[in-house]
Amino acid sequence: MCFSVLMSVYIKERPEYLEACLKSLSEQTLMADEVVLVEDGVITSDLSLVIEKYRSQLNIVSVCLANNVGLAAALNEGLKICTYELVARMDTDDLAVPFRFEKLVEYFREYPDLDILGSYAQDLSDDNVLGMIREMPLAHKSIYKNLFCCPFIHPSVMYKKSFIDSIGGYDEKLARRQDYDLWFRCGLQNARFSNLPLVLLQYRFTEGTHSRQSRIMLLRQGLIGFNGVWQLKQPIWKGLGAFLPFIRSFLPGRLEHKLYIVLKRLDPRRRVK
Repeated sequence: MCFSVLMSVYIKERPEYLEACLKSLSEQTLMADEVVLVEDGVITSDLSLVIEKYRSQLNIVSVCLANNVGLAAALNEGLKICTYELVARMDTDDLAVPFRFEKLVEYFREYPDLDILGSYAQDLSDDNVLGMIREMPLAHKSIYKNLFCCPFIHPSVMYKKSFIDSIGGYDEKLARRQDYDLWFRCGLQNARFSNLPLVLLQYRFTEGTHSRQSRIMLLRQGLIGFNGVWQLKQPIWKGLGAFLPFIRSFLPGRLEHKLYIVLKRLDPRRRVK
């Protein structure tokens, strides 16, 4: 089965992270047939040099946008160019383990009615130290009923292009959490979901990741979750639960931490050593 990899890069990304990312793609036991790499606005010469280094080896197809349009619009532009039905997402600061694509394609071959397939991931720090493993719900029913928790790690997924196209792709009005919104819209159209119980991605999770969690973003995340739960006609407590990260942000440190501990016990996602 042929497949594409879809990524987006912009000017503020670190060349050494992009280099490591592309190197991990070059070491796959099953190589991608193409890597569609969207340049979201003008990028640095250092980033361009890294891309050129791997262009031939990875069959990189560049989509060069004149201006920075944001992740959702960039991915939509890239998705138009993807040649193959199966598309693997990847962020340019993450690393794919060597057998990532082999395992994903193997599972799609075994379960052809599947639409979206993700996996576990392991946190990767700024200085490339591996941390906690992120475990996700596995079976379709478990993923569907826990959509309010965002039960996919976006850069871990492989999906069917035709299905994502059929629901209009990523919502370009959203500056962040486009993936969270996408999973709900997939659920509304009866997508078939699954996660593999394998660590197939090393997921860059740093202090900068935390700093981007502004209250306004957490509020918008809550609104996406509430609206998604409402449309799916799931229990209302799940929609209200989508606002808990926003509510937590107003609590004093000690109280916030206690609430975090309680909520983690109820969360179907797990972070383990």
